[in-house]
Amino acid sequence: MWPPSVTALLDHLLAEQQAILGPNLVGLYLRGSLALGDFDPASSDLDALCITDQPISGPQYAELAALHARLFASGQPYSRELEVAYLPRISAERWRSGERHPTLSRGGGVLDWQAHHENWVLERWAVLHGQSRWFGPQPQTLIFPVSDAQVRRAVLRRLQDWRAFALTPHGPGWGHRGHAVYAAETLCRVAHTLSTGQLSSKPAAVCWAAATFPEPWHTLITSLEQWRTDPAIDGELNRRVQELVLWVAQQADNPSPFAT
Repeated sequence: MWPPSVTALLDHLLAEQQAILGPNLVGLYLRGSLALGDFDPASSDLDALCITDQPISGPQYAELAALHARLFASGQPYSRELEVAYLPRISAERWRSGERHPTLSRGGGVLDWQAHHENWVLERWAVLHGQSRWFGPQPQTLIFPVSDAQVRRAVLRRLQDWRAFALTPHGPGWGHRGHAVYAAETLCRVAHTLSTGQLSSKPAAVCWAAATFPEPWHTLITSLEQWRTDPAIDGELNRRVQELVLWVAQQADNPSPFAT
């Protein structure tokens, strides 16, 4: 479960959304680690999906943008870890390439129009299969089922993105040790999904990888916890994680990836 301050922030967010959107608000749903049960108070963000009946109007967008700017500046616990997307009912049903929606990213406090890429297939899966409902009808009444084939395709597309990222080893995205832990654990989840056909929590995927991956990856995976909240820049750890990404991408091309 999560700290009471997370509940307080989500309740505050919902009350503000209700005041701004009125009857246009259909529901507020948790995504990611909040929905799947692997929220880490020290490192996780707060992912949410707000579904509206109709696309939000210009005045509603302005009010929501002001809301998120206030929350970001408020100093309220976890207010800077919030990620929220606003989708009209018709767009929430399924992921469609090329759509853009008002979206708040972690750490910025700015609500802007962002392209929703194929990873939003996985976001919908988490809403459908996790403990996601905060307000509104059950998500299964709003979001179409996500097939195993859709999950696999989205995971493979995400793996392509990670491979491209790993091939830019000196890029600004490669930062502190905590980010390296996030990257390595994300690749454990990618590998687990490709091997088993099931999405799981990160802790479950990390345990699976620790029992499945050969050296040197086994030692790397079992050492991650010590760096989870470490802000130090570690070029050697980044290099090892980049090599892990490339190894997972290579394994994914095999008929039976990650077979033991």
